[in-house]
Amino acid sequence: MPRPILAFIVMSAVIVTAACSDGDSATTDPPAADVVLRITTNGEVAADWTLAELEAAVEYTDLTIDGNDQSGPLLLDVLEASGIDQWQSAEILGMGEGRVFEVTLEVNSADVDGGWILDVTKQGTLKLASAELPREQWVRDVGEIRIP
Repeated sequence: MPRPILAFIVMSAVIVTAACSDGDSATTDPPAADVVLRITTNGEVAADWTLAELEAAVEYTDLTIDGNDQSGPLLLDVLEASGIDQWQSAEILGMGEGRVFEVTLEVNSADVDGGWILDVTKQGTLKLASAELPREQWVRDVGEIRIP
């Protein structure tokens, strides 16, 4: 097949694919390098947060859980600052105990209260902690919260 015809076929396929896409590239685009937390709702990006933006927008709280001090924004405050007023369930994506495997923790809004904190770690990452959760269920290196 001559090159001009092959190039035309490939370009046509690209155009058709782009025209058929549903336009939600915002959910597939990776966040900027300094974003530590992405909040999505119904597959759309609601907010991308850097640590500096979180600290400026959301009051930090200090909690002691199992004898350890946790400091950072409350989960409910971060969701509210992200424009999430009402929700039923959420998936918290991050790393599990030992940071050797990815985890998704599913939570229900009825279970989440002012004791659920996104602790800012010494490494500059977020850790979801709560006295309501066994320590092995805490999510380390939280990178995304999905609201279906």
